[in-house]
Amino acid sequence: MHYAGRPISRTAYLHVNYRKVTPLETPLLVEGTVDRIEGRKTFVTARLTDESETLLADCEGLMVQLLPWQP
Repeated sequence: MHYAGRPISRTAYLHVNYRKVTPLETPLLVEGTVDRIEGRKTFVTARLTDESETLLADCEGLMVQLLPWQP
């Protein structure tokens, strides 16, 4: 199991929008959310912000639970 309590999954789709240049030597915050679960599919979103809460990047992804015979 991983963080969201779901079985180990593979990334089926990941789209990242780079909004601004990420500053160096600055604390960053990554926040991720499980938006919904449909059977073996887990739909997620995430965002990257700097310490002033400026949106630097956001993404959406689809994770698919492995079948028992998949490595």
